[in-house]
Amino acid sequence: MKTAIYVNSANRINDARIFAGIKSFASGNGWDIHQINMFRTREDIAKVKSLWRPDGFIVNRSAGHNNLPPSAFGKTQVVFIGSPKRAAQPSGTSLVNDAADTARHAARELLSLDLSRHAYVGWLKRSAWSERRREAFSDILEQHGFRPAFFDTARHGENEPECIAALARWLKGLGGPAGVFAANDHVATLVSSACVVAGLSVPQDIAIVGVDNDETTCEGARTSLSSVEIDFFAAGHLAAEALARLMSRRPVPPDLLLCPALRLVRRESTRRLAKYDKPVADAVERIRREACRGLSAADVVESLPCSRRSAEARFRAVIGHSILDEIRRVRLARAKELLSAHSLSIEEVAPRCGYRRVSSFSNFFRAETGTTPSAWRDSCGRRN
Repeated sequence: MKTAIYVNSANRINDARIFAGIKSFASGNGWDIHQINMFRTREDIAKVKSLWRPDGFIVNRSAGHNNLPPSAFGKTQVVFIGSPKRAAQPSGTSLVNDAADTARHAARELLSLDLSRHAYVGWLKRSAWSERRREAFSDILEQHGFRPAFFDTARHGENEPECIAALARWLKGLGGPAGVFAANDHVATLVSSACVVAGLSVPQDIAIVGVDNDETTCEGARTSLSSVEIDFFAAGHLAAEALARLMSRRPVPPDLLLCPALRLVRRESTRRLAKYDKPVADAVERIRREACRGLSAADVVESLPCSRRSAEARFRAVIGHSILDEIRRVRLARAKELLSAHSLSIEEVAPRCGYRRVSSFSNFFRAETGTTPSAWRDSCGRRN
């Protein structure tokens, strides 16, 4: 039996998703897998090696953590998730986000909004991953006739109040309406705060897309934030697969592996319906927030200032389908998200999607997809 160690980063949400992907691979290949906290020194590695005698490590060095070179692990095989902190440092076998795929999701969302300007706001420190996203986004926008502006957040260090004030001045000078692709969800919150300072409306004046789909961050913003969700489960699975190839020594994986984006999660920051019909926009946002808590079409109709027939017609004219269809669409998206994580049973997923009985949830899922929740989960695991 092979023993592997996952060394996590500071992001508990992403670590959980990555580790689920690693465990999925490990369980299918008979590995003994353990998760430990961040490394700081070579002595930390030596202690872990003495305790577990692992055959391999998967080390998450996102955001500059666990920034030790491959040589620190001696003869033990290692796969890194994320780039080294310094470009000149040896990278080893590394898995990074597919910047082009991530930028495509963001660009497609912003280009659909009929905006006159576009921009990219980078990470608080100079980093290769942020620059890759900027370059990929610029390439796509230039193909569509736009030359996106760039706000160099790193110029302000980590002084966020100063950064927000400078961002506010910069956003006012963009002209509008404008679409902003932020390096990640934290940067997207800074853009959102800067819009408040500048007296700009989100999404009417500034539409915002972040990256990571950190629900606490995205939902906690004054205007909920649309975000590109990275497929961290697939990242864990890919990293484990690469480690298996290294440990078997054939065939050796490439030095650089790419982790895809999963989807764009649309929230208020890119839902520009309010320009056309504010009550319908508010209804759509309520459905997004409450559909999985038992919200009914009748509840939504009551919030619209017109009769049921007029409400349904008004909703369909703006959205393109009925209120009930939108509720079911949101529930299905949530069901697929929970099922693909492989961490909850079907009995646990059902109530989190608005269904008290598993049978009702299963009937709904089969009607929407043509297959059962368990069969869909199995096929998802095979794809990953």
